[in-house]
Amino acid sequence: MAKLNIIKEPNEILRKRSKEVTEFGARLHQLLDDMRDTMHAAGIGIAAVQVGILYRACLVDTEGGIVELVNPAILKATGEKVGDECCLSVEGRRGDVKRTTHVTVRAQDRNGKFFEREFTSRDAVCVCHEIDHLDGVLFTDKVVN
Repeated sequence: MAKLNIIKEPNEILRKRSKEVTEFGARLHQLLDDMRDTMHAAGIGIAAVQVGILYRACLVDTEGGIVELVNPAILKATGEKVGDECCLSVEGRRGDVKRTTHVTVRAQDRNGKFFEREFTSRDAVCVCHEIDHLDGVLFTDKVVN
């Protein structure tokens, strides 16, 4: 496993929409493992685009452990709160962002198996932040003040 380089703003790859993962195998597994090592060294969530790979894949260190989300889609979002956010790809900046407090996500695991999972509170915020990355959106686009 390896620690990968984090892509920083203003690199334009961060603004691109990531592509759906269609091949589930050793390459994806290695990427997810390397992303896990990278995230552990730096934060609580990471998207593949942040390491220069335009795959719809992200990891979130939730209260229940690390969750890998491949091709995630938000099925339901309720509640909202404004909270302070920062990002591995946006050094030295923080801001208040309005996020949902409860999301239901459908995704695939590293082997392509579909699952649904609910996230609340901080976990919901982090999942939404990482899914935004997959769509080329940074938290700075959503700062409310």
